[in-house]
Amino acid sequence: MTDTVDTELLGREWVLRARPNGRPRATDVELVETTLGDPAPGQVRVRNLVMSVEPYMRGRMGGGASYAEPYELDAPMLAPTVGIVSRSDRPELPVGSLVLHEYGWRTESLVDVTDCRRLRHDDLPAALHLSVLGIPGMTAWVGIDRIAQVRDGDVVFVSSAAGAVGSTAVQLAKQRGAVVIASAGSPEKVALTKELGADAAFDHHDGPAKDLLRTAMAEVGATALDVYFDNVGGEQLEAAIRVLADHARIALCGMISVYNSAAPVPGPSNLLKLVWRRARMEGFLLADHLDAREQFEDEMAGLVRAGRVRPVHTEFPGGIAGAWDAFVGMLDGAATGKALVPLTTST
Repeated sequence: MTDTVDTELLGREWVLRARPNGRPRATDVELVETTLGDPAPGQVRVRNLVMSVEPYMRGRMGGGASYAEPYELDAPMLAPTVGIVSRSDRPELPVGSLVLHEYGWRTESLVDVTDCRRLRHDDLPAALHLSVLGIPGMTAWVGIDRIAQVRDGDVVFVSSAAGAVGSTAVQLAKQRGAVVIASAGSPEKVALTKELGADAAFDHHDGPAKDLLRTAMAEVGATALDVYFDNVGGEQLEAAIRVLADHARIALCGMISVYNSAAPVPGPSNLLKLVWRRARMEGFLLADHLDAREQFEDEMAGLVRAGRVRPVHTEFPGGIAGAWDAFVGMLDGAATGKALVPLTTST
């Protein structure tokens, strides 16, 4: 089936012009117009509905060593994006299919069929496929189930618990029967984590992390942590290591506290505690767990439909023109949950 719209289409896309040094600046990027033609053999054209902005993109802009390939200078950037196939002659991806791809930071995309995944559970809103049903949701699921192996009765500390991954990790840990302690970056975000099920929560701006964490533990009657789900690193990681239980597990998901640092940041000074407590600290990447994608999607879709997991995301205004401000705002902590940029009104 082939769409009958005009073969050429004017779109807009964000191009990286300079490698950021420290906090990204508006002069590092440029929004340009582009013309899309017909899809080449093996491609489809996609009208993008909503794109995600995420902390790891800062590393890709810098061009240094990272788990993801750096963005190329003077080329459009990449971002997880959900869109609708608008032109196709591929039976497996007919016009109207809801798809996920990486060619965001633009209004329209020509995408190789091999780089475009038709979404299951497409009765759910497009935005959810970038939040609880997307990378953040599955990252939380892998960290809670596969890495930390959270069990009934565990005491679990989740940092950045109002963020895209953390807000889902809190809810999944509660689904597994854990006692959950959360940290967040404002009184409003602290209140949200409690709405999501956290048994105790604190604003990390209110004092030294080691003191705030101990106070929260006392509030729930805990003397040690069985699990720390780390999204922050730095002071909060050191505070968690200080109070680990024997055979505790730390899931290293991210370290947003160091992403904008122009120089290397020293690590925790108390790593010897891991030896004393026979604890395990493990970093993980979602790419190593894609074998479980359908299992995750089916479970999460069921939890969302049943109202047992609540999607948490912030939609930044302005469409494609607002995407850069959305990205910088996300790095500055302006987002609650997943940071999304609706590119049309149909999200």
